[in-house]
Amino acid sequence: MGDDLFYRALGDSLTLGVGNYFSGGFVSRYAQISLKTLRRPVRTEVFAKNKMTSGQLRAMLQDPHVRFRLIPANMITITTGGNDLLYANRMFLKTYNPIVFEHAEQQFYENLLYILHEIQLLKSLHSTPYFVRLIGLYNPYPDLSYSLFWVNRFNQILKNFATDIVQYVDILPHFDQGRKKLLAIGSMHPNKHGYNLIAHKLAETGYYPLV
Repeated sequence: MGDDLFYRALGDSLTLGVGNYFSGGFVSRYAQISLKTLRRPVRTEVFAKNKMTSGQLRAMLQDPHVRFRLIPANMITITTGGNDLLYANRMFLKTYNPIVFEHAEQQFYENLLYILHEIQLLKSLHSTPYFVRLIGLYNPYPDLSYSLFWVNRFNQILKNFATDIVQYVDILPHFDQGRKKLLAIGSMHPNKHGYNLIAHKLAETGYYPLV
């Protein structure tokens, strides 16, 4: 066993594991897979809030405690953007003006740019290697004719930020094909199978530059 790894999970209800409280979400599963793969202890901290938007995540990164805890991080996962779309859809159903989606898309891009820049800035204060994983969105409302279009637009933004350190984790095809198996009954949140899939998709991206 080598030195400890520090894993920081940032984001919304998916990071909290909503929908599968009894056996946890993807964070604990991913930490366990990483421990077995890397044979190094993984020290995990979660900074997340139910219904958190990308703007709220951006604001959270101004918290001195959160910033301090991110400095030594080796592994960072982020779930964000889903609530931005949900809120935009609520506004659209009141106004039927598609500009609400365009505005949400622009804000999401700007917030994500800020979030990743701040992480890069904080990590420049610490010499340890690290990576960031951006977990893509799945479609919460497949029955709405326009929903997949906007989910894809948001996912494209996430993809566009990919580098050798920052990678996009695509879960949309799996949730589209296996909704009944992967989502909790009566919920748009994953069940244990859904969270397990997310954890394994994260692991499939590898561990560069930690190994």
